[in-house]
Amino acid sequence: MTDFVWAPPQPVQAAPAGPSRWRQDLTRFTAVVVGSVLLGAPAGLLWAAVAPHPMAHFVPGGAVITDGESTKAVVGGDGSYLLVMLAFGLLCGVLAWLFARRSGPWTVAALVVGGVLAALIAAAVGLRPGAAETIQALRSGAPGHPDIELYLGRMGEDGALHLRAPWAAVAWPVGALVAFLVGALRRPEELD
Repeated sequence: MTDFVWAPPQPVQAAPAGPSRWRQDLTRFTAVVVGSVLLGAPAGLLWAAVAPHPMAHFVPGGAVITDGESTKAVVGGDGSYLLVMLAFGLLCGVLAWLFARRSGPWTVAALVVGGVLAALIAAAVGLRPGAAETIQALRSGAPGHPDIELYLGRMGEDGALHLRAPWAAVAWPVGALVAFLVGALRRPEELD
């Protein structure tokens, strides 16, 4: 018979966080934010390319847009913005999981900050192609003026272009967080 003596477990000493750890976390945070922001302009250009644009036809009373085409273009413009932002957000979330998962909370914060900034940059870039020419043509358009494509946004009281659905900008950070969360749920042992 073996003598068994129970001894309380010894406390495990956690390694103190050194200065290199917070520097690594800050570096990863910055890299994720900068990487997201740099993808904002290409996302905006892609959105401008894939979104439907209604055509304005000039008649004696001014510019005319058919109701069906106008409504489809507004919904299609907002929907395509939402889908492009979601796709880029998912891409950022996957890349963050692959390269920055060891800085868990910092990476999550960076995905939110970078995603919001990138979505706003994408909106600003996507609204611009051809907007100045369109506005000028609508103001001075007369019968016989060639048809023009309308811009994606809406003209604000301040004369600037704005998103029709500004809430859609959250699609980027939401997509990024969902992709990162899927990786974290599949391999929680890889998070620090």
